Amino acid sequence: MIEVDLIKKHGKKALGMDEHEHHHKPTWRERVPEILLEIGIIVFAIMLSIQLHSWHEHALDRKTERKFLTGLRKDLQQDLQELCDDSLSYCTQVRGYRYFRSLTPPATVNPDSLKAFGWTLRNSTQLVPNTSRFEGLKSAGKLDVIEDDELLNSILDYYQEQLPALINNTAMFTDYKQQNMVGYLDSHLSADQQNLPAVMASPPMQNYLNRGNEMRDIVGLYHQVMEHSRQLIRQIDKQLAE
Repeated sequence: MIEVDLIKKHGKKALGMDEHEHHHKPTWRERVPEILLEIGIIVFAIMLSIQLHSWHEHALDRKTERKFLTGLRKDLQQDLQELCDDSLSYCTQVRGYRYFRSLTPPATVNPDSLKAFGWTLRNSTQLVPNTSRFEGLKSAGKLDVIEDDELLNSILDYYQEQLPALINNTAMFTDYKQQNMVGYLDSHLSADQQNLPAVMASPPMQNYLNRGNEMRDIVGLYHQVMEHSRQLIRQIDKQLAE
C-alpha cells in the first residue's frame, strides 16, 4: 500500500538510514526539524489511510442499508396483504361462531349459511411473515447499518415484539381449536350433517364456540400490526428519499 511505503521511506529518513546520504551527517540537534517533519508525514499518511478506509466502509454501509430497506419495504407490503386477508378471515369466523351458537333445535340448517360459515369450524388461519431478510441482517450482526435510530427501533419492535405476539396468540387459539372443537366435530357430527343443530347446541360445543370471543382480540392485534407495518413503510420511504 502507498501509505506503508511512505512510512518505510520517511521512517528510514527520520532515523538517518537513507542509503543515499554519504556526505556530512548532521547532528541530532540539527536534524530535529527534519525528524519532526518526517514524523508529521508518517502520522498524516496513517490518518489519511484510516479516513479513506472509514469513507469506504461508510459507503458500503449506506449501500447495504439502501438494499436492505428496499427489500424490507417489499416484505412489509407482502405481509400487509396477508395481514389484511387473515384479519378478514377472523372477522368472518367471528360471524360464523355467532351463527352456530344460535343454531339450536328445532332450528333447521340454512344451506347458504352453512356454505358461508361451515369452513369456520375447522379453519386454521395463521400469519407466515417474511422475516428471512431481517433475520439475515440480524444474524450477520449488521443491524447497525441502519443509521436512523427511530427507524431501527421501529423495525426491531415489528419483528421482535409485535409479530411474535400476534403469531403466539393465533397459534394458541389454533391449537385449542384443533384439539377440542375439530376433535368433537369428528366424533359427533354425522356424515350428512343432519344432526348439526344438536351438535352445536351441546354444552361442550357451546363452550368451544364461546371461545370465539378471543378472535376479536386477535383481530385487534392484526390491526395493530397492520398500522405499524404502514408506519414502517412510510419511515422507509422517507429514509430512501434522503
